[in-house]
Amino acid sequence: MIPSPLSLLAFCGRSLFREYGWQFFRRIAFLHPLKTARAVRAAAALDVAGGIVEVPGPAPAFGGARSLVGVGFCLKPLDPPCPSGRFNHDCAFLENLRSGATAEVPAPCRLCAIRECGLLSLRAGAAFYVMTSARDILLDVFVPALDRGTFAAGAFALCRYSLRPFAVGLLAAGVRGWMWSFESGDCRDYRTWLRADNGDKPDRTEIAAADRQTFRDFVRAAAQAAPPARFEKRGNVLHPRTEPA
Repeated sequence: MIPSPLSLLAFCGRSLFREYGWQFFRRIAFLHPLKTARAVRAAAALDVAGGIVEVPGPAPAFGGARSLVGVGFCLKPLDPPCPSGRFNHDCAFLENLRSGATAEVPAPCRLCAIRECGLLSLRAGAAFYVMTSARDILLDVFVPALDRGTFAAGAFALCRYSLRPFAVGLLAAGVRGWMWSFESGDCRDYRTWLRADNGDKPDRTEIAAADRQTFRDFVRAAAQAAPPARFEKRGNVLHPRTEPA
């Protein structure tokens, strides 16, 4: 299913009286009305038919400081279940990396896309974020990017239904973005999106093999010669930490 531009307006209308909607209005739209209006118009015009969806922004490229990789919590494994739980920003494997140590990979993590994306993010010197609710994404990504310039570029994997609403946040916050959509298990309408936004997500999402490869290639292209060895968690976001000499 490819969401139409009109679905973006419907999403905005339905979200207006929910916390994400009024927080977005208070923290971004009310303070930057023209920028927000332009963001909605540009997001509605995006071609989200397939492959990489690029959201324009001032950053010249992805990688290094002020870059972010964000993936949906719904990529977490179900059987066996993720050791960190599901509806949260946690990844025990990534949070417990240590310089020079060989980390044992638990069985649920071996084929987990979140572990793979997190390791690629670290090599690119980019922050990593497991995305949960729209409210948290607003407060953890869009608001810091707009208010403090915390993030300027990002690579994201999310459900196709969310592409245009997510692009509004990126455009309003001034973040250049590259988005990949899930192939299966994702939300296809507002009702299922709202359930997932509240943590009720019985299905595991999957990225198509070809898209997962282009995602890998995109982030690998930004790999640093001497990448950080570990993350440190600040709030809900994992930031690369350079070990002291």
